[in-house]
Amino acid sequence: MHRLFATTLVLAAATAHAEGPSFPAAETAAIYQAAGFTVQGDKISGCDATDPEWPRSSFFVEAVDLSGDGKPEAIVSEGNVACYGRDEQGFTILAKGPDGKWRKLATGSGVTLVLKTRTQGWLDVEYGGPGMQQQPVLRWDGTAYR
Repeated sequence: MHRLFATTLVLAAATAHAEGPSFPAAETAAIYQAAGFTVQGDKISGCDATDPEWPRSSFFVEAVDLSGDGKPEAIVSEGNVACYGRDEQGFTILAKGPDGKWRKLATGSGVTLVLKTRTQGWLDVEYGGPGMQQQPVLRWDGTAYR
């Protein structure tokens, strides 16, 4: 039955949040690869690749300037209840390094919410899922979100 809602996303359709800036398709592919996903043509595979009977994951890339330097970082979300249980979603936060390559700053399970508060100049990121009494907050420590 779960195959009825299975989807395969095209990179161009999964590039950015409708309200924010987007990344070009080639940049989006590099972001997905740096986040640890498999990109083959216009198909993306994540945790769903471990079991062909699981529903296909849905993906979303949000471009947001977390550091305040005018250049967007990326928050990649993967939705799949089979992989993430009640949280239904996992995330990876990435930034582009001076060498032009994307690197992971944090990963976790749950939905992200970028806050207006800052730590060491970077926006704080709240995350979590249903049933959590208090949502944890990731703060910048100078090299990564913790």
